Amino acid sequence: MSAKSRKLLQVISGWEAVELVIRCIVLGIWQMIQIIVKRMWKGHRRKLRKNFPPVQLSVDSSIGTHCYIKIMGVKYHYVESGPKSGPIVLILSDAPETEDLWGPTWTRVVKRLTESGHHVVTLDLRGTGGSEGGSRSDLSPPRAVEEISTLMDALGVTEDKPAILIGFGVGGMLTWYLAHCYGPLVKRFAVVGAPHPNLYWQYPPAAFAHHALHFIQWPHFPERWLAEGEIQGGEEGRWTSSRACDWTGALNYVRGAAWWRIKEGHRIDPPALLIGARDSAAQLVSSAQYCVSSTLRLVTKPDPSDIELPAAMLDFLIATPKDKPTEEVTSRGLVGRMLGAVAGRGRELTAKLVLPAQG
Repeated sequence: MSAKSRKLLQVISGWEAVELVIRCIVLGIWQMIQIIVKRMWKGHRRKLRKNFPPVQLSVDSSIGTHCYIKIMGVKYHYVESGPKSGPIVLILSDAPETEDLWGPTWTRVVKRLTESGHHVVTLDLRGTGGSEGGSRSDLSPPRAVEEISTLMDALGVTEDKPAILIGFGVGGMLTWYLAHCYGPLVKRFAVVGAPHPNLYWQYPPAAFAHHALHFIQWPHFPERWLAEGEIQGGEEGRWTSSRACDWTGALNYVRGAAWWRIKEGHRIDPPALLIGARDSAAQLVSSAQYCVSSTLRLVTKPDPSDIELPAAMLDFLIATPKDKPTEEVTSRGLVGRMLGAVAGRGRELTAKLVLPAQG
């Protein structure tokens, strides 16, 4: 990571860090008490899956070529599709892993990108799929950003040949870090279901972290709690087949993000597409303040299975300007941006925000 990039990532320290530790201990204990009371009240039965499938990573050649690479001594797995000479699209999957990324809805997007000549690389985050796991320090933002930027370099990404970044959930959080720290290497980026990292305590960085951010900072217990299906992120059964070890990578990414922030005042130059649920207009508008130019889109379910996602994504990534059904909005501040986002909740909305440069 360059010296400039290191200055953009600032660790929380001093009295602020002490207050954060105290809050995590106190509120974590309170959340633990609530869990215990809930289990006693409902007669908790641990959910066990007796028959795990013998194959955990399906090697399906129809979706692309499965590849492994060691970056800074860490093994990563990714799937590449399309011509290697084309513009690079790097997709950072969510954690914990789900099958939605290889479902028919998102596969349409990948197929359309490859047909337009793009080289699509879908990366398994550490601790998911075929990628190696890691401890909390291994998955802290500085280390995670350095590893992924090194992968981008290995794929041939340069300032003359920048990449398009797409991130879902936890992968979206890492996309924010990359766009800030390595803006010249990013042509444009799309974030699905992930607020800006500086909004960590206002909005959860992932669906499973809702109402449990302080408890997640604890070791061991959150993994077991999530594996038992206590949190479903608003979607019943989404992670019911997960195990505690499946959550380690996701939680360590989220744990590390609590202690790092982007330098205040720094804004991202590459165009951004921010996609969220229909009730997350305030979150999207707050995140858009960290971008020079951003497009907001509200969908029913911000994940790869949403049927509205292909049109929103492809319009932004490969459509010509005259083909884009966008509505231009000139922002005059936070209230103006909020009204612009909320006004379109009743219809298909694509609001292009052109934010004024800071003095």
